[in-house]
Amino acid sequence: MSGEIADPALLELQRHATMGRLLASVAHEMSAPLGAMLSNRDVELRLLDRIEQAAAGSEPAKVMELAAACRELARIDQLAGERISRLVRSVKIAARAADPVSRRVQLNEIVDSALDLAKTEFRSRIAVETDLESLPEVECQPHLLSQAILNLLTNAGQAIEGTGRITVGTRLEGDSVHIWVADTGRGIPPEDRQKVLKQAFTTKPLGVGTGLGLLIVRQIVTEAHGGSVSFESESGRGTTFHIRIPVRQKSKGDVPSA
Repeated sequence: MSGEIADPALLELQRHATMGRLLASVAHEMSAPLGAMLSNRDVELRLLDRIEQAAAGSEPAKVMELAAACRELARIDQLAGERISRLVRSVKIAARAADPVSRRVQLNEIVDSALDLAKTEFRSRIAVETDLESLPEVECQPHLLSQAILNLLTNAGQAIEGTGRITVGTRLEGDSVHIWVADTGRGIPPEDRQKVLKQAFTTKPLGVGTGLGLLIVRQIVTEAHGGSVSFESESGRGTTFHIRIPVRQKSKGDVPSA
């Protein structure tokens, strides 16, 4: 392939491949909280039996002790349920990337959702830091923008061999918002930097990436949002990608809030 005109069908296949890989990671990530909730349920049922026995035997102190144990298990279940709920919400946002509707959204929530998905792949291998500034509502296609951020995060994770760190930040810059994703990975060699945002270019080993991820980012940001994509890199020390999009899109009418 050559040139910079992307095949829409190929890009859609790439998006589905990314989602398929992430769903496998999400399923694995959900197994731990689900297992904890099921285990806690069995313990809670036994505790309730003991509470009934203690109440029947007029042992108020014992009842209070057992009730406290039940309450702690319920707290753990709530945390597990919230983790599952966040993952499901993140998947729903990313899976609807073909939705063309622009909305006014809290951009940092879109970033957080993308991070929740990306972390299912990173796990403990990569530390994630955030530097998210308070922002006004931003007009965008949230599901597309989520895909762009997710692609940058996935790309950053693949650039890190072994352990490392990814930093994600947001800033308001005049009439635009700035999102950046920085990694401590291998960096991009100087001779390859002019090719990075071209079609089907990749520095990853065979089987790791197709090279379409960054092209999708560029198309989402520049074509769908009238923004820009840039990066800086230092070989052996890492790369930072920058997305900038207008706070308000050029449109014919009012845009609803999400």
